[in-house]
Amino acid sequence: MKIVHVITALPADGAEMLLYRLIRASRESGVRHTVISLSSEDTLAARIREAGAEVRILGMRRGAPGPAKFATLVRWLDELDPDIVQSWLYHGDLMGGLALHAANAWRRLRGSRAPRPALVWGIHHTDLRSAGSSRMTRWVTKACALLSARVPDSIVCCGEAALRSHVEGGYCAAKMTVIPNGFELDVFRPMPDARDALRRELGFDAAAPVIGIVGRYHAVKDYPNFIAAMRRVLDVLPECRFVMAGRGLDAGNRALMALLDDAGIAHAGRLLGALRHPETMLAGLDVFCLSSRSEGLPTVVGEAMACRVPCVATDVGDTAWLIGDTGLIAPPEDADALARALITMLTMPANERSRLGLAARERIERVFSIETSWRRYEETYVRTANALRASRAERLSA
Repeated sequence: MKIVHVITALPADGAEMLLYRLIRASRESGVRHTVISLSSEDTLAARIREAGAEVRILGMRRGAPGPAKFATLVRWLDELDPDIVQSWLYHGDLMGGLALHAANAWRRLRGSRAPRPALVWGIHHTDLRSAGSSRMTRWVTKACALLSARVPDSIVCCGEAALRSHVEGGYCAAKMTVIPNGFELDVFRPMPDARDALRRELGFDAAAPVIGIVGRYHAVKDYPNFIAAMRRVLDVLPECRFVMAGRGLDAGNRALMALLDDAGIAHAGRLLGALRHPETMLAGLDVFCLSSRSEGLPTVVGEAMACRVPCVATDVGDTAWLIGDTGLIAPPEDADALARALITMLTMPANERSRLGLAARERIERVFSIETSWRRYEETYVRTANALRASRAERLSA
């Protein structure tokens, strides 16, 4: 099976990391992957190549696809001749869908009678309103909703909340299926020495409880909510420390530093920026926190759970379903409630918190392994391609 993935860009963020992990998980299946990044190379391209996939960079400027770049994408899809085109995120869905239809039309003009590739869209947001952080993205989501009944053959959502939200937003319910994100259990795992190592590396007291948060710097992650909650936590537990990691979460971010200084908690935290191997940091935490105002199925929460770290998270997207009864949930945009949940987690007996961490790991093993996720993607690809072939055969015989 040949699969071409069309994705907006390749930073080491949630959906992009899922793509990388699915490629790794499929290496024994004989699938040939090609990844087309619509914009830039970014940090994940080299790792995807190392996993055995071809990577092509279209070099499109954000918000300005241009006819030449679109024509190149059409030509690539034509010459790669895939069985499946899997697009990722709204811009990838729209551009990939339109380009594939143009490539199919070009084939027909050349007289080709070969079956066309199946097109599968990928949705990794829940709240359509907050997902559209720009006017262009809002336009793209509306266009995708209008085209969803005719352009894709299947639409994969990362969770039930994402499916419901998009159906309410006008997406075609009949095309949609849910495949939860999967996690690499051999990478994200408990590490006995990680707790002490993290505290030594960051200069924290060996006994200090440490809360961590990971994500790119973006309004949807609601870091002001996390910082306000941490100020309340430190009022009650002044020995507590926190770590923030992710693209843009570093000392060069003046807006973030101002928030920490205004809250009076900069002394208690460390900003680590983007991490190539976040698993070593995650495994050293006492508690992981998600403060977002919107999510799909948050990858980093599953990663922390796989490291046997209990989570406190806002009730957004499918986060509560992912965590189950292994952590605590707070309403979004409510720093008081988030702080109370963090304090509850940190002040419970250590053996009880350890039990929650163990249950979190077991839940990921049971429901959310990357092997299970790849198996369901592969089943969806085969089912979609078979349905497309059956429909074509029926038309030809009519």
